[in-house]
Amino acid sequence: MKLLIFVVVITLSKANKTPRVSPGYDCDYCQPEQIHISFGSKTNDIVVTWTTFNDTQESRVQYGVGVMDQEAVGSSTVFTDGGRRKRNMWIHRVLLKDLNFNTKYVYHAGSVYGWSEQLSFKTPPQGEDWVVRAAVYGDMGSKNAHSLSYLQDEAERGHFDLILHVGDFAYDMDTDDALVGDEFMRQIQPLAAGLPYMTCPGNHESKYNFSNYRNRFSMPGDSESMFYSFDLGPVHFVSISTEFYYFLNYGFKMVANQFYWLEEDLRKANEPENRQDIL
Repeated sequence: MKLLIFVVVITLSKANKTPRVSPGYDCDYCQPEQIHISFGSKTNDIVVTWTTFNDTQESRVQYGVGVMDQEAVGSSTVFTDGGRRKRNMWIHRVLLKDLNFNTKYVYHAGSVYGWSEQLSFKTPPQGEDWVVRAAVYGDMGSKNAHSLSYLQDEAERGHFDLILHVGDFAYDMDTDDALVGDEFMRQIQPLAAGLPYMTCPGNHESKYNFSNYRNRFSMPGDSESMFYSFDLGPVHFVSISTEFYYFLNYGFKMVANQFYWLEEDLRKANEPENRQDIL
């Protein structure tokens, strides 16, 4: 009779994780969905944004290179759609700071009440000596989005560094008490959870003072994603909206704010030490 001896080696990794709260109540509709990422104030800062339909009491992202051995904690805000039903949704945002450049990260998002599937993204290279590859489009609805499958295929093959969606989402995000917006955000998750999904509002986002757009996306700066800029490789990207000039019923202040911001942004971008191409 042979004696078989099995030796089990357990390796404990030192993870930078914060204390977890225990579930305080039965939480329905707390599974994270509509996950998407965007650049923060730097292109090696990534903001992870997602939605739940109840208060999860916490917003967490576990992430790392190969294994999810790090954790970042953020917060959520309640967004009430302006439609007849006044639907509530919790928008969660977590900032992943000072990531390594040109590195693939795996992550999942959620809380003690539920986590997303494992997702991944790759940070861009450092510096300016490389070619930026962007997919640029607008006018994509939740129905007849024929280009979406092609975009997903190209993205999975590593052909893009970021997405620029330049206005007109879902047709429209506020339609049917924002249920159309929810469906659209679910549809783009396979694309937007793996590439920075950088956005600009169009005329189809104007309902309720652009509230669905302002709340669902997380762009750099402090203008609620309405106008902003960022540097990527040799390019200085600027996002502004001409829709402000057509929807003055929301006031003239945003027009002035955007103008003075753009003037200062372009002044800085044209300084000798910042000689990047401007798009």
